[in-house]
Amino acid sequence: MTIPAAKPTRHIGLDFDNTIVLYDAVFADLGREAGLLPLGFAGGKGAVRAHIRALPQGEAKWTALQAKVYGPGIKRAVPAPGLFDALGRLAAAGWRLSIVSHKTEFAAAEPDGMNLREAARGWIARHGLTDRFGIQAADIHFLPTREEKITRIIDAGCTDFVDDLVEVFQEKDFPPAVRQYLYTPGGPHPHERGGPWTGCATWQEIGDALLNRHAA
Repeated sequence: MTIPAAKPTRHIGLDFDNTIVLYDAVFADLGREAGLLPLGFAGGKGAVRAHIRALPQGEAKWTALQAKVYGPGIKRAVPAPGLFDALGRLAAAGWRLSIVSHKTEFAAAEPDGMNLREAARGWIARHGLTDRFGIQAADIHFLPTREEKITRIIDAGCTDFVDDLVEVFQEKDFPPAVRQYLYTPGGPHPHERGGPWTGCATWQEIGDALLNRHAA
């Protein structure tokens, strides 16, 4: 009797900020509330950053706004469209799910302020990622540097990884054996094309790509 070989573990690693959770409206709302943006301002995080950095002492004001957004403002942040459906499909197909993200414990502008990692864990709990998709506390990793993030991706045994920053995949130490999925909801910029990653504009595309690639 021949025993069929076990299928390899399917373990997807997920970035957190701007991949799982989106802050565009939070940046705009808090920027207006702080008087840094005109009342009729419309635009996402990139537009907010450009506008505020152009102000007098703009870099300091932008850094301070980020501390508010990623700290108390995270309560206003929303899941990426299609996220829950994609994670549900992956979990049902037997995927292990982990979060591996570069996130400091405290904001540089508020070293004695809110713990950003605990704020993120609170968001994860409120939106049911642990209960609905089996992402346990031990599967959530926040690292102080990008280099340590990549090391954790390797140590955790991720077979695939989703991130919104192409720079992560371009790091010299990013493991080539880990399949890469670049989340580009606004469409890829020129520098995001042509790499070993799969570009996906939606979470439905991410889920489809993962399930189709590992269907065999």
